[in-house]
Amino acid sequence: MTRYGYARVSTDDQTHDPQLLALEREGVREIVLDTVSGGVPAASRPGLSELLAKLQPGDSLVAARLDRLGRTMLDVMGLVGSLVERQVRVRLLDVGIETGTANGQLFLTILAGFAEFERAIIRERTRAGLEAARRSGSRLGRPARLTDRQRRHAVELHASGKSLHEIGQIMAVSKTTIWRAVSYGGEHSGNGGSGTDDRNDRSIRLTPAR
Repeated sequence: MTRYGYARVSTDDQTHDPQLLALEREGVREIVLDTVSGGVPAASRPGLSELLAKLQPGDSLVAARLDRLGRTMLDVMGLVGSLVERQVRVRLLDVGIETGTANGQLFLTILAGFAEFERAIIRERTRAGLEAARRSGSRLGRPARLTDRQRRHAVELHASGKSLHEIGQIMAVSKTTIWRAVSYGGEHSGNGGSGTDDRNDRSIRLTPAR
């Protein structure tokens, strides 16, 4: 049975030192460090994901603070719940609890209640936002890749003999996008593009704290 520590900060400007000090005082000697946003799921954090793959039944994961495990109650409950199912103990130093004990079970019950409350709040905010958008006449869904003028121009080019591929190259969009514009006669089809969310989060690998 091995005890592993986990410490996380969100940016390179922050330091792990206070968490490391708390973990060392607890007697933890194998500590994983991550420099990554708390909004990134546990499985996508380089350091934590490797640690999760290493943990065996009977091992313990120790964190100096509850919020180091996740940004929301839903995130924390998902991570802690999965570890409990694997018979891995979780100890949180700031709240003084450890799963597998009476106070740990009470904490999990309270945490599950807060997580469900958070789900309800998210659902209600989503419904309210969609309703407000509909009432204001806002168009829901992904933004269109082509403007109305560009769609009409695509129809004109197609009518003049240009292929969908050629028109796509001219307008720097896919052939499918041009096909939609031509199929709808230059009217908006309700389909657009999608964005990407690139993250350059870094992690520091497992190193023993001496």
